[in-house]
Amino acid sequence: MAPRPPRPEPYDRAEILARWAGCAYCDGPAEELDHVLPIARGGRDVAANLVAACRECNALKYTHTLACWATHGGEIPCACGT
Repeated sequence: MAPRPPRPEPYDRAEILARWAGCAYCDGPAEELDHVLPIARGGRDVAANLVAACRECNALKYTHTLACWATHGGEIPCACGT
């Protein structure tokens, strides 16, 4: 049986939201955290992979990579297949 991977370091949601002072994608009010590289695509749940995002941008980005989302604005179909 393979050993479980180590748990990621805890992060402070409020600190990440305060650091960005608005949505990282549109400068609107940040209400949520977004994984820049989505967990569904191999990203980790660590502070270095999190940015503040408004609900709309976070929902539109969904599981897109940042490059795909920025290029296609979340429109389907896109290059990353989500």
